[in-house]
Amino acid sequence: MKRLIYIGVIVTLAAVLTGCFKDEKQGTCMHIALYSQNVADDPIMKCTSDIEAYAFKVTKGSKWEVSTWEDALAHCITNKDNKSEQLTEPDIYGSYDPEAEFQVTFELWAHFTFLVIVDKTNKIYATRLYETPMNLPAMETYLHLYAWRKSGAANGWDVTNPFPDEAREPLVPVEPEPTPDDGTEEPTPEE
Repeated sequence: MKRLIYIGVIVTLAAVLTGCFKDEKQGTCMHIALYSQNVADDPIMKCTSDIEAYAFKVTKGSKWEVSTWEDALAHCITNKDNKSEQLTEPDIYGSYDPEAEFQVTFELWAHFTFLVIVDKTNKIYATRLYETPMNLPAMETYLHLYAWRKSGAANGWDVTNPFPDEAREPLVPVEPEPTPDDGTEEPTPEE
C-alpha cells in the first residue's frame, strides 16, 4: 500500500512540474476588421479603401504619436515626451486584403508595439499602443474609420481625422428618383 501511495505522489509531482515548465511564447497574429462611413447617412460598410498598415517596436511606458497626415504617409512617429525623437523605419508591416473578413493582419512579436493604420483614400489614420500577450496565437479586433467624424478614440484605437471639414462623397451613391420630366414614362396599369 505504501508503495502505491509513493508512486501516486511521484506521478502527481511529475504532472505538476511538467505544467510549470510550459513554453511561454511572446507574439500573436492580430486580425483587424475595418469599417467605413464617409457621411453620417451612409450605411456602415466593410472598408475597401487604399489602406497601409505598419508598426514599430517601442519600450514600455513610452508615449508615441503620429503628428501629421504627412507623417502618417511617411511612416514617421514622434515621442510625445521628447519631440526630437522620431522613428521612421517600421519594424512590422501589416498585410491588407480588402476581400477578407478581417482585412488587416499583423504578425506581432515585440512586447510593446505602436500600430498605425492609414486610410489613404479617405485621409484618416488610427494608432494604438499594444502590449502583445503571451501564448495567444490570434486576436481579432475592429476599427471604424468614419471620415465624417472628428478625431476620437474607440476600441483601444485613437482615430485622427486631419481634415474634418473636407466634403466627403457618400460610399453608396444615392440614385435620384425618376421624375416625369426626365423622359421616363409613368408605368401603366395592367389590364
